[in-house]
Amino acid sequence: MKILYIHGFNSAGYGEKVNYLKKAFGPRNVIAPTLDYNPVEAVSQLEFLTEAIKDRDKLYLVGTSLGGFYALYLSSKFKVPAVLINPSIDPYNSLKKQVGSQKNFKTDEEYIFTEEHLESLKNFYVKDLEPLKSLVYVYLDEEDELLNSRETAKYFEGFHVVMYPGGNHRFTHMPELIEDFKKILQRRFYE
Repeated sequence: MKILYIHGFNSAGYGEKVNYLKKAFGPRNVIAPTLDYNPVEAVSQLEFLTEAIKDRDKLYLVGTSLGGFYALYLSSKFKVPAVLINPSIDPYNSLKKQVGSQKNFKTDEEYIFTEEHLESLKNFYVKDLEPLKSLVYVYLDEEDELLNSRETAKYFEGFHVVMYPGGNHRFTHMPELIEDFKKILQRRFYE
């Protein structure tokens, strides 16, 4: 089994969540690339990796925030399971304030996030969620200060949605998520 971890806006493929995943599932089983800031380039990287891995191994996507939006798109396109952590459901709206000069929090890369970048996110919007109900698992921190967790839970009504009390956008419940996800993996393995 392999996990493709997809980080959020202005982040990178390393950090606390990746460390939790590597500890739980083994460092060789977690692939966590640092993605391009341009959504079209980032999704191109992710499509390449998903296509390459899914045919050789059981693949699970794990995406955070904007990475959750990308993971939902990839799950729909490639029919692979995805775990979404505080996912953005409409980044073309929630990232409007980010248009302009940016500096990546982790890599210190400086770049310009443009209106075209923002608009390109609409290309990855999944219109029909129904076929994904058995593939997608959603984990939310109730006190996410950037994205409305209640709206997200409502958006994913009928899915496996777990909302933890407290927390924040960075998501403070990785140990609990991993325990729940391990139970899901066991059920999927024995189906």
